[in-house]
Amino acid sequence: MASSRGKILWKRTLRPGMKGRDVAILQKHLAALNYYTAECDGLYGILTKDAVFDFQKAHRLRVDGIAGKEVFDLLKSGLERARVEHIVRSGETLSSIAGKYNVPLELLVSANNLKTEEVKGGESLFIPVSRLIGFCSPENPGEPVVSYEHILPSLTAVAPRWFSLNEHGNIQGAPDRRFIALTAMTGVELWPVISIGRCTTVQEGVEAQDMLHNILSDNTAYSTAIKSLSSLASRVRAEGLIISIGKLPEKDVYAFVSFLRKVSRAIKQEGLLLAVEIPLPDETTFRQTGDHRGCLKELGDIASTAHQVFFRAYKEPSEFSSPGPAISVNRTKTVLRSLTRVVDFWKLIIVVPAFGVDFSAGLGAAPLRKKHSEIMEITDLFKPTVSQLDDEKSKVFRYRSFRVSHTVYFEDAQSIGAYADLALRYGLAGIAIADLGDVDPWVWSTLKARFKVVRGAVGS
Repeated sequence: MASSRGKILWKRTLRPGMKGRDVAILQKHLAALNYYTAECDGLYGILTKDAVFDFQKAHRLRVDGIAGKEVFDLLKSGLERARVEHIVRSGETLSSIAGKYNVPLELLVSANNLKTEEVKGGESLFIPVSRLIGFCSPENPGEPVVSYEHILPSLTAVAPRWFSLNEHGNIQGAPDRRFIALTAMTGVELWPVISIGRCTTVQEGVEAQDMLHNILSDNTAYSTAIKSLSSLASRVRAEGLIISIGKLPEKDVYAFVSFLRKVSRAIKQEGLLLAVEIPLPDETTFRQTGDHRGCLKELGDIASTAHQVFFRAYKEPSEFSSPGPAISVNRTKTVLRSLTRVVDFWKLIIVVPAFGVDFSAGLGAAPLRKKHSEIMEITDLFKPTVSQLDDEKSKVFRYRSFRVSHTVYFEDAQSIGAYADLALRYGLAGIAIADLGDVDPWVWSTLKARFKVVRGAVGS
């Protein structure tokens, strides 16, 4: 498709009044995305400026109607989103329009703030488009084929946590071939995850949280890691790989950025793209660095090396020092505002949890991760009063079992829907579910009501 429009090369900044073949190519790309509707004549007139303006606005770029590096970087990435707009014709109904675009009726109602389902001829309807990714942690070979078969058609891509890097730079883990076959059959893109220090267990005498430092500081492990990732890229049929780290490096940021660049070049030779999953920073991170702007710049440097960035916006149970929800809407909003102009939001995916956390009042009891089905079993058995946190979307309830008090915070379709709204509001590439292993079944209809899922666009 791109070849028919001409290859995008950024040689000069295009402004109103300019003309040339590069202007015509820009017009063709914008026309293919439904931002430009006039003749592709190579003249940068008012209509071209308006199309660039709309394209910038849709992707949270600097809005000035001038096509510079930001615009061309996005057009070359394959992550640009088409403008899906429908002009209602005489006699059309909202139901028939929903059928035409293969989207739920409630999507059109919510996306356009309609009070009724009646539409008039000439009215413009917006069809929001986004990416929906699902991380998963298959426990048994073959289980994903049964567990996820009905979920995958709702996703843009799936990211199984199959692999990890040890302190020597060697890859541990193995892919599930049946799962790979299922993704190929359903047309869902595959992005295997390689974790570095995602847990706090001790492996061969080295804490996992120090794995990244060990790899970056040891030349042999460093070289082995890049070779291992390149070899994996040649063996796995996927769109790309996701490097996932447990925490942001404090002293090795520039070494990590260099490492990512080398990995990106190595796997690109095998036809794969590189994405990175990092924790969403909080106030604690900024205080530890002592330099708010410096920390933001480091995040921007990390993000600049990757095709896509997954911000893990939640805490694992082991990360809690006191009871609370795994994720906070308000904190996520605050951090996203801080990241504006530092990270390209058009490549940013926010990762949200579908699980709950059970805090026990028992002496020395650690917080436990609870699947949605487990939470439903608890509520059915103990009949607790479920409430919503003030100014948040997370739910909480309390119950007693064997004379021990428990407080459970969890996410459901409503709370996850709030993060989908946040993704639309900030122009993010989409959202990702932290683990597909056990999700509130209503999540999928909730997400469908908010945007049309992009298929076959990530990494294209």
